[in-house]
Amino acid sequence: MEVLISNRQKIVEVDLDLVREVAAEIMRFEASPENAELSIVFCDDDFIQKLNKDYRGKSEPTDVLSFPIDEESFDAEIRVLGDIVISTETALRQSESLKHPPMLEIIFLLIHGLLHLHGYDHIQKAPRRKMRDREVTIFRHLCDKRLLTCLEGTTSEPLIKRVIEND
Repeated sequence: MEVLISNRQKIVEVDLDLVREVAAEIMRFEASPENAELSIVFCDDDFIQKLNKDYRGKSEPTDVLSFPIDEESFDAEIRVLGDIVISTETALRQSESLKHPPMLEIIFLLIHGLLHLHGYDHIQKAPRRKMRDREVTIFRHLCDKRLLTCLEGTTSEPLIKRVIEND
């Protein structure tokens, strides 16, 4: 599995090695093929607002956008999952509001974005509950694997609080 990362922001110091390791573990946990490739972009609110307007018709910043890739248009030797774009500026505001570390919020947004690439959605109530439950399951798995030991409070409570406040 390959995780490509582009850091186009200077707002939050992002541990890119941790992000790469966490993304690969989530991909394994979600049964992505071994030849899967994922692209992650960290950006500011201006960058993500333009994407949000172009692709969703909403002229406002958002925290994360996921862009699944049509795998048939690429070399069959690589299974391109898609792109995840995370605004660290929005992530920072959200982490301050929820009183947890910015990297915890970034990891949550990564989980959320990857679930979108795996077909999860949260528009309607039943699929939203299924996606939220899966987010908590993945977060707990990452804690069990000790991939979040660099974060304060590596229990699942911060994520559960994050999920409940956005439901």
